Amino acid sequence: MQLIEIPFEKWPQLRDLYQHKKDLSSSYNTLQMCINWIEKDPQLQVKIYTTSKEWHVDGTFVTEAPITGLLFCNTLKEDFTDLVNTLNHFDNSKMVGGHPERLMLAVEKHFLDSGLNKEQFRSDGGVWQYISREEALNFNTDLPENITTKGLDVTHAEQINRVWPHRFEGSLTFVEHLIKFNKSVGLFEGEQLVAWCLIYPLGSLGLLQVEESHRRKGLGKLVVKIMSKYLAEQGIEVTASVVTTNSTSRSMFKQLGFKIIDTVYWTFKI
Repeated sequence: MQLIEIPFEKWPQLRDLYQHKKDLSSSYNTLQMCINWIEKDPQLQVKIYTTSKEWHVDGTFVTEAPITGLLFCNTLKEDFTDLVNTLNHFDNSKMVGGHPERLMLAVEKHFLDSGLNKEQFRSDGGVWQYISREEALNFNTDLPENITTKGLDVTHAEQINRVWPHRFEGSLTFVEHLIKFNKSVGLFEGEQLVAWCLIYPLGSLGLLQVEESHRRKGLGKLVVKIMSKYLAEQGIEVTASVVTTNSTSRSMFKQLGFKIIDTVYWTFKI
């Protein structure tokens, strides 16, 4: 089926089909991130495609954002034929990122259709967590006496990328992009950056990290509270993904009141 590019002026129309799914991955907030990026820099190579002539009803899309190295996708249809057809216009070198569990069969079929067998691609899972805006607005974000907070700039990207356990080839550029185009929060002791939280292209909390020297001081919780409160004040649903096996991080989010509402996956060629 022919690939159709959805023009930028119609992205809000596509986004609004997911109005009732703001707390889910690869839906409303992801599309809003893409809109924000193009509004800030119209030269960015971000495209949204479909093969469904009824995309304005069924919400079938695949977003290609080379700066992220990922494809993001979703559909409101229970039949995944159009979604698979759209994905199959891309080769198997691209990771399909942050897709909800309900789309696993469609994403797997895309990789199988590309000529791979099941041993040649992998899906890493994470729990998708959510906290209501009301709860986030009530977070206490008072700072310890020796800690200050401010937004990050691209000079911090190397430090953030260096300690990120999921860094990849080209991830430094990815981190720089997130800092430049999305909200970010850093905690500082003097001039030293000691903890931070960014916003993923999914619109969720991401790259949360505390330097080893400053762990077990509550700074991870604090930076999550600050970022969550900011998102809630902007009317954005507060979500976060955590690698399933990361019990420490999962426990922290649970203590803050986040609830697991889905599982998300990053599927890629090995």
